[in-house]
Amino acid sequence: MKYIGSLLALLLIWSCQSKVSIEPTTVGPEPEPYRIVRDSVKTGAYLDIAIGEEAATAYPKIQALRTTKGVAYLNIVSNVFADLSPLKEQLPLYQYILLDQRPGTDTGVQITIEGQTVKSIYLNSGQQLSQWPEKQKASSSVRVGDAVSDLYDKLINVRNIDRYTNKFEYISLLTKNLSTKYDEVMSLSPQWYFGYSTGQNQMDQIQVHFQRSKVSKIYIDHYSK
Repeated sequence: MKYIGSLLALLLIWSCQSKVSIEPTTVGPEPEPYRIVRDSVKTGAYLDIAIGEEAATAYPKIQALRTTKGVAYLNIVSNVFADLSPLKEQLPLYQYILLDQRPGTDTGVQITIEGQTVKSIYLNSGQQLSQWPEKQKASSSVRVGDAVSDLYDKLINVRNIDRYTNKFEYISLLTKNLSTKYDEVMSLSPQWYFGYSTGQNQMDQIQVHFQRSKVSKIYIDHYSK
């Protein structure tokens, strides 16, 4: 599935940040990054994120890493819902939204947001769309270029179409927009993760784990191409 999984998110961010071009010497896909070492922090702090602190106070520290480390994303694990109705305030706070039924399908819908507009729409099959559902009027479909402020009302209208209602059984708000405020629901997640470049062809991925809404441990995976 496009964009899902920590390593795939790592690849995406790395590809956006890296300015190094490596010419392949053989025909075939480029080699994937590999983990060279894992460090763990269970006492003290890392990147000013302290073990034992509340999720709400850890979030602005990660926001600050946009400037100091070039962090461009924050993924929220298990930030999943089965009802769209209470999510009106949450939707504009995220960059990646997945809509699907249980179990997952190739026709699940992945909506990515950049700034205040819908940037792209994909099905889990990899098919790119300009609007979803196709052939529906503007008020009952999400379209590339739509304002984020219109997204909730449009999705409510889509949900009311019988053939698409089951696509709202599994709603994942995965990637948090770091330019937006803290979402209280994030405190229920067992893990957040983000990554940033540490040098030429090198990157760290940081996993912040939580127990009872407090930071319990931090893992640092060091990757190299």
